[in-house]
Amino acid sequence: MILVYITLALVFGYILLIIALYVKKSRGLLKKLKESEQSYRDLAEKYEAINKNLEKKIQEEVEKNRQKDHLLIQHSRLAAMGEMIASIGHQWRQPLNSLSLIIQDVREEFEFGQLDELYIDNFTKESMIQIKHMSRTINDFRKFYKPNNEKAPFSIGSSIEDALSIFSSSLKYYGIQLEFEYRGELMAYGFPNEYSQVVLNILNNARDAFVQKDIKNRTIRIQLSETKEFVQAELTDNAGGIDLSLLDKIFDPYFTTRPNGTGLGLYMAKMILENMNGLVMADNYDSGARFVLSVPKVQVTVQPELISVS
Repeated sequence: MILVYITLALVFGYILLIIALYVKKSRGLLKKLKESEQSYRDLAEKYEAINKNLEKKIQEEVEKNRQKDHLLIQHSRLAAMGEMIASIGHQWRQPLNSLSLIIQDVREEFEFGQLDELYIDNFTKESMIQIKHMSRTINDFRKFYKPNNEKAPFSIGSSIEDALSIFSSSLKYYGIQLEFEYRGELMAYGFPNEYSQVVLNILNNARDAFVQKDIKNRTIRIQLSETKEFVQAELTDNAGGIDLSLLDKIFDPYFTTRPNGTGLGLYMAKMILENMNGLVMADNYDSGARFVLSVPKVQVTVQPELISVS
C-alpha cells in the first residue's frame, strides 16, 4: 500500500514538474511573442514612415514634371507665336502690295483729274477686298491658336485645311508643291485646333528640311485613310529623309538639328496626339520623311431597324 502511495506521489510530482516546465516555456514563448509583436509594430511604423516619405517624394517629382511640362508648353507656344508672326508677314505681303498700288493709282488719277464717282467706287471695292482678306487672316490665326477645352468629333480633312490656310504663304514663298485630296469626311475624336497645330509643325519641319538641304523640286503629299479604330493622315515629303541615327530622338524635347530650332515642335505633336489617345510615327519613305498621325475615329452606333409585325 505504501508502495502505491509512493508511486502516485512520484507520478504526481513528475506531472507537476512537466506542468512547471511547460508554464516556464510558455512564459518564454509569450515573452518572445510580445517582443516579436513589438518588433513588427516598430517595423510597420518604419515602413509606414518610408512609404509616406516615398509618397511625398513621388508627389514632388510629379509636381516637378508638371511644372516642366507647363514650361515646355509655354516655350512651344512662344515658338508657335513666332511662326505665326512670320506667317502673317507672308500672308499680308500680297494684299499690302495691292493696297500700295491702289493708293499710288489714286494719286496719279488725281493728278490727271480723272477721279470720278465710278473710280472711287472701284477704289473702295478693291481696297475692301484686300482689307477683308487681311482681316480673315487674323481671324484664322485667332481660331487656329485658340485651344479646345473639351474633346469633340471633328473632320481631320477640315483641320488639315485649316493648317494649310496658315501654311499657304510658305508654300508659295518656298516653291513647295502640295498634293492633298480627300473624299468624304473622316471623323476623329479629339481637339481639332491642336490637331491642326500638329499638322502645321510637321509642315514647318518639311519646309525647313527643303531649305536646309537645298532641295530643288519640293513636294509634300498628304493622304488620309482609316482603320477599324483610327483615322490616319500620312504626310510625306521628298526632302531627303531623316538620319537613321537620329530617328529615335526626333520626338525628344529640345532635340533639333536646325541652328535656330527650338526642338519642341515634334515633341508637342507627340504630346498632343497622345492626349487624344492617338500616336505619331515617323520613318523614311522613298526620297523623304513620312509622318503618320493616328487619332481615334468617331464610332458610329448603328440603330437597329424596327420591324413591324402585323
